[in-house]
Amino acid sequence: MKRAARAAVLAAAGVALLGAWTAVTLPPARLTLAPASEGSLPGILHVHTNRSDGRYAPEQVAAIAAQAGIKFLVFTDHGDAMRTPDPPTYRSGVLCLDGFEISTANGHYIALDMPASPYPLAGEARDVVEDVRRLGGFGVAAHPDSPKSELRWNAWEAPFDAIEWVNPDTSWRVLAANGWGSRFRLIEALLHYPFRPAETLAGLLTDADEAISRWNTIAARRPVVGLAGADAHANLALLNSDPVDTRFSLPLPSYDASFRMLSVHVTPEQPLSGNATTDAAILMRAIRSGHLYLAVTGLAAPPEFEFTAVNARGRAGQGEELVVGGPVSLSARSNAPPGFTTIIWRGSEMLAAEQQNELSISAGEEPAVYRAEIRTGDRQRPQTWLLSNAIYLRAPAAPLTAAPQTVAAALQLFDGKTDSGWHLETDPSSLAAVDVAKTADGAELRVRYGLSGESSGAQWAALVWGTPIGHPPTNVANFHRLVFTGRADRPMRISVQLRTGNGGETLRRWQRSVYLDPADQERTVAFSDVVPSAGTGESTPPLDQISQVLFVVDTRNNLPGSSGRFWIRRAAFER
Repeated sequence: MKRAARAAVLAAAGVALLGAWTAVTLPPARLTLAPASEGSLPGILHVHTNRSDGRYAPEQVAAIAAQAGIKFLVFTDHGDAMRTPDPPTYRSGVLCLDGFEISTANGHYIALDMPASPYPLAGEARDVVEDVRRLGGFGVAAHPDSPKSELRWNAWEAPFDAIEWVNPDTSWRVLAANGWGSRFRLIEALLHYPFRPAETLAGLLTDADEAISRWNTIAARRPVVGLAGADAHANLALLNSDPVDTRFSLPLPSYDASFRMLSVHVTPEQPLSGNATTDAAILMRAIRSGHLYLAVTGLAAPPEFEFTAVNARGRAGQGEELVVGGPVSLSARSNAPPGFTTIIWRGSEMLAAEQQNELSISAGEEPAVYRAEIRTGDRQRPQTWLLSNAIYLRAPAAPLTAAPQTVAAALQLFDGKTDSGWHLETDPSSLAAVDVAKTADGAELRVRYGLSGESSGAQWAALVWGTPIGHPPTNVANFHRLVFTGRADRPMRISVQLRTGNGGETLRRWQRSVYLDPADQERTVAFSDVVPSAGTGESTPPLDQISQVLFVVDTRNNLPGSSGRFWIRRAAFER
């Protein structure tokens, strides 16, 4: 009994010490600022619902957002973009927009403001970016600095529209991956969270240095919108799954805590009208234009901010371009609390840093990219409170002239008369047929295919040119590209592949996805632009070993059970 009593006393003392330590280390309460009058709308982008791996239905999530003072939500449930998005609607007074988070081979991509895709969007990121743009959408490179490879964006040459500078999902993953010092902060946060959830989460946000460094490089060439993504699920995964398996998760962090921690503040061109369709168009024009800043509202709220540039050519705000014309004057104004530091950046160079609410400086007249940041006054670990979008000072654009593509040599793969040299291949459960169809000015190869409706996802059908497997390869090394003219009976993607054909070896393939629709279009596949298919380890194809070219329809961008036709009018190797 004495031993049990002693253990109870020690346990009680431990709990008391833990409670005292938690109280002493608790993050400070959020600072309450004077109501903002700038006209910006606080909103949350990158929100998941129970349509994918979020915990609640859109109606419930919107009701929580309304209580947190949020004016708009952008839902981004996981999918291939074939689902018809919900029309813009007001729920609990919150304007709700519907988008998608698409898994690509190079990370996750958020697609907004577009209709349903006619085929699954998947595969290489550059192709998904191209498809989203073709459909009129606005695309965001999600969590680019995530330590989880399936999530991390790495297609930096793709022409995406925006990038997430800050993403809380990335923040906790970075801390979890950075040793026990960082992991201790996560354990500490679990103790603080029940008492000050939004403040606790705000304190965990890591620096956006890596994402902003990537953005700086791209912004020097073209405008790119910087955003914050809440990545709100209310599902803390207990198993390592992507997306989260909701059967094995905790309701952390809550939607309410996520919405009070971080928000995007968009300045529309005009006040919203109350009509959801009209207001969604107004809001998306502002987001596309970069008329927004992000604020860590778990530190201080509500924010008020303005960033402008003026020179002899005019005036510009966030997301806008100003033509070079004499020295530029930059001004950042906010309601930052006392002790917070306002910083003006030129690319990665800090031009000024002052503890004042209005900071104005003069800069040079050379082309540059400017942005503003406001940090807390914590000397040991200052945190970003606010990040602006950029103002771009550009020289007058020179007219673009495309250099003509010369052809020094060519090898025709289709003789315009017969299907000589061509054959078909399929998986065991799918079908295909090819014939030569006459046209007004010649002939074309017509391929009819039918993919099996099985759920395996391994269905495919291919039109193949080349020598049989096991025969000597064609000397593709003499050429630089494949040029062909093709069309399809509906918008779709086919995979153009180069394949080795040496007998006794595992076949290796390199591929490039190509878009086709009912209009004849000339397509060029540069051999330097293909990437290895699954199971092929070499990054570049050994052109002197390539024996076949394949035009493949598979389930990466087509549904099981799909059927249709595509045509090849001309195909040639060129250099």
